[in-house]
Amino acid sequence: MKSVKEVNLSEEIDRLIREKRYRLVNSVIIWQEGEILAERYYNGFDWDSRNVLRSVMKSILSAATGIALQKGLLPGLDVPVSQYLEEFREKRDLLHPMITLRHLLTMTSGIYWTGGVHYHCPMMEQLRRSRKWVSYIADCPVTDMPGTRCNYKEFDVILLAAALGKICGDLYDFIDTELYQPLGIKSGRWYSSPDGVYYTVSDDEREEAASNLTARELLALGELYLNRGVFEGKRILSEEYCELTTASFLKKDYGYLWWCGEGWYAARGFGGQRIIVFPEKRAIAVMQATPTPSGRAYDDIFSFCLQV
Repeated sequence: MKSVKEVNLSEEIDRLIREKRYRLVNSVIIWQEGEILAERYYNGFDWDSRNVLRSVMKSILSAATGIALQKGLLPGLDVPVSQYLEEFREKRDLLHPMITLRHLLTMTSGIYWTGGVHYHCPMMEQLRRSRKWVSYIADCPVTDMPGTRCNYKEFDVILLAAALGKICGDLYDFIDTELYQPLGIKSGRWYSSPDGVYYTVSDDEREEAASNLTARELLALGELYLNRGVFEGKRILSEEYCELTTASFLKKDYGYLWWCGEGWYAARGFGGQRIIVFPEKRAIAVMQATPTPSGRAYDDIFSFCLQV
């Protein structure tokens, strides 16, 4: 039987979504102290329905890096990317030897990037046409000294995925075995670029759908970080890595592929995909939505829920 608090919170979420006309929100979960306080689904979704990840994938790659550290596959985060990617050993740019894995994790590689309008980015379109993603990025100039400026971009994440593929073997298999299976997450094989770099955003919706996850699976990832690397009694990530990566680096609201703020940190994906962890409240909020070209977000739902 649902508690009065759970019933009231669920009703309030329904009311807010109805009043705000948030027709593309598909799922909302509010969890606290081991208990789901509200779990709402819309548009035919239920607990077993899968939704796109978009940039939530970045936080998953951050976790994969931490697991590689935990297992001794990485000596540290300050290893030069050139150690793993031959294109960065070819001296196409004099600053390439300075770029490290830490720079990729914190979006501070210094590689040139200019975003597009919402999710339409000309640089990504050019990258896809090149068919050799790592080589294309290596040809882009480094316009900032590595480690001095945070510039949110896809290039750093793609290079991180490529490097992890060299470090861990098949990156999807590594994530599936070391992260997904311990968390009870089931996923299809991620989309891979022509040169073998795993990436969860594809021009083909069917390819992208393979990486979709359920709201409860996102909740499990949030629980892992809330419990500082432990899930159901098993340590998957070190406590130190969880603390490091969910705190700000150069930019006050961004850490190591996790967004962060006062009293919270979050995995965020384009169009309303969210895992928000509130450590002091021992609470987690999850949301999934159908993305639109405008990239609409619905974060006021969480602000409202935490005040109820």
